[in-house]
Amino acid sequence: MTDTGTRGLGGPTRADVAVPGQSDFASFVRKTGSSSKVTGRGGTYGFGKAVFHLLSASHTVVVHTRCLVNDRMETRLIGWSVHESYTVEGDAGTKTFTGRHFWGRAQGGYVEPLVGEEADEVAGDLGLRSLPEGETGTTVAILDPDFGERGDAEAMRWIVDAIVWNLWPKMLPEGGDAPMRFSARHEGRAVPVPRPSEVPHLRPFVWAYDAMDQMVEHKSLGRILGHLGTRRFLSPPGSPPRVAQEAGIGERLHHTCLMRPVDLVVTYLEGPPFFEENGGYAAVFRADASMDRVFAAAEPASHDAWLVDKLSGDEHRLAKHALRKINDAMKAASGPASVSNEAGEGVSLAGMSRLMAGLMVGTAGEGAEAVFAAGTTFSGGAGTPGRGPAGATGTGRIPGPRNGSSGFSGRRRVLYDGAPEHDVLDGVAVLIQRFTLPEAGSCVVHGRLAVALGDGRGVEGEPPIGASIPTVLGWRAGDGPVTAGSSLCATGGDGTVWSLIVRPAPDTMTELTVVAEAGSDDR
Repeated sequence: MTDTGTRGLGGPTRADVAVPGQSDFASFVRKTGSSSKVTGRGGTYGFGKAVFHLLSASHTVVVHTRCLVNDRMETRLIGWSVHESYTVEGDAGTKTFTGRHFWGRAQGGYVEPLVGEEADEVAGDLGLRSLPEGETGTTVAILDPDFGERGDAEAMRWIVDAIVWNLWPKMLPEGGDAPMRFSARHEGRAVPVPRPSEVPHLRPFVWAYDAMDQMVEHKSLGRILGHLGTRRFLSPPGSPPRVAQEAGIGERLHHTCLMRPVDLVVTYLEGPPFFEENGGYAAVFRADASMDRVFAAAEPASHDAWLVDKLSGDEHRLAKHALRKINDAMKAASGPASVSNEAGEGVSLAGMSRLMAGLMVGTAGEGAEAVFAAGTTFSGGAGTPGRGPAGATGTGRIPGPRNGSSGFSGRRRVLYDGAPEHDVLDGVAVLIQRFTLPEAGSCVVHGRLAVALGDGRGVEGEPPIGASIPTVLGWRAGDGPVTAGSSLCATGGDGTVWSLIVRPAPDTMTELTVVAEAGSDDR
């Protein structure tokens, strides 16, 4: 692995020599772990470099670097192994060794790196690629890498995928001066490194990154926590690569990419699944620079999570609030809404029908209004008593009722509290219709559901065999627990705001009616 355009590993070559602001060599080679407090640096604990030794069958790496030392170029080369500690019995007694072994030039009981032409010559003998003339940078060579069950070619493909899925923000903007550019070679041949927008399952995160215009803040503490962007889309075909699956992304995308200001991916946080199997959503949250220290403290040494319960005081409040806002955004994104597919691929018939609905000419029927995906509205006559607006896809609805008595004997008045709202309950996309019962006395409340037909033909009471139908999941008083059941026994006149909770049928518009009938004691 070679990086160029960086400053190389400069500073003192010994860990017991301190020069302010010049410790790259000692931090990378000599120290096992150290906390970095430099703004804009990705490392926090300094344990990440241990992966080089873990990947080597001999736990050994060789580093060849060129840096500036006292305003002049200097090339350095050193090798070292990190293994288990051990003890040796000798004439002077028992000695304990750390398991760290160095290869270089021994000087006064200390192993120093080779420097200058000698370092370049040995690097060439080892087959390391030479650094461009006059440029600083570093090459890290892993001796005898162990890829497990993966063959060499498969391992190189996995490494490239890992680069893209973990470092893709560093690869933007595409076609311009990206912060980092990556290339890979295997047996002298180039291994293509795709642009993030060329990876179907990663592309939605790029869209969300470009739409990262929602500021997340903690108003009472007066702190900006970060910025968030979300995008909905039609799912791309096929499965995500193995690297993405190992990062927690399954067959469907419903995740937020978390990152600190340095633009390195921390993790892909899973949210509630999208309400329709052919769609998904992706979000990106980048912490504000002022919050970098807080989120860094919440990360384990592996830098792959935000464990906010590690924090305390205001730091815990801030980080917890940020994650709550992120989860709220994913909850909102998971509900029914029109979706887009900028690449024009993987479009299901159900998804395409929603996208094309706004191009259709509808026939207005009495008491109905259809609002199609493209925003074109066709409206009809007066509202039908007892019907509430609902849209299983978020693109169609039936207008709300004129609240009042239905005129039927034994019926009780139902006052709708606004239009139905989309929500997610236990990971399931639902519709919630709030209502009150203004007349005193006991009553039995029912939710009557049907599939609304968007062509002006009314509703479909009897679905085709095997077709999904909307279902009443339960009822809730205020913000209390959900009570399952197709009907509700309630007492009216006490001001309680009730909620009817419905699971809509996929790819349909749901028409719901809340009907209250007098209880047996009031007949």
